[in-house]
Amino acid sequence: MEEIMLGIEQSVGVKDAMITAFWDVFCQDTSLEAEISEVIATVRVSESAFYEEFQSKEDLVSAFLKDRHVIWMRWFENEIEASYKATGGGLEIIADVLQAGFEDPKCFGCAFINIVTDGGDFDNEPFVIAREQKEHLGRFIEQLAVKMGLQQPDMAASAAVLVIERTIVRTLRTGSLAEVQTARLLLQCLQHA
Repeated sequence: MEEIMLGIEQSVGVKDAMITAFWDVFCQDTSLEAEISEVIATVRVSESAFYEEFQSKEDLVSAFLKDRHVIWMRWFENEIEASYKATGGGLEIIADVLQAGFEDPKCFGCAFINIVTDGGDFDNEPFVIAREQKEHLGRFIEQLAVKMGLQQPDMAASAAVLVIERTIVRTLRTGSLAEVQTARLLLQCLQHA
């Protein structure tokens, strides 16, 4: 029994390491073209060890999406709630939080956005996960819009998600924080629409 538990612990450790390695490779590339060989080399495991954990690259991408979404949403929700509590500001606090994230020296971004912008098969598991995560973000912003007393919180949330997507994609591609200022203006307009 002890050997089985040790095997499970090692397996979970390798699996987490592979997901983390994919994140590192993904951050350098910001596309899903990152090769399995790069992940294997980063983690320093055999190809067979990789395929014991993941049947395909799609399985790795799915695990990655689930892992990163939990981390990113926890960070995003906590920062938004703290900012709203401190300032009582409007939807433009989203731009402030995004800017703080971009100023972090670590790779930043909401993983599902990369999946959506890369396109591909809309029925594959990563795209389904990405769609669910985008809906999760929208529900959170709708709840925020209700707290703020916006007249049409559902429409404001849908528009805010589009602004967030655009801002993250453009900032990652251009490296310019000017995109955040554009987002601030758009979010202020939503606040008063």
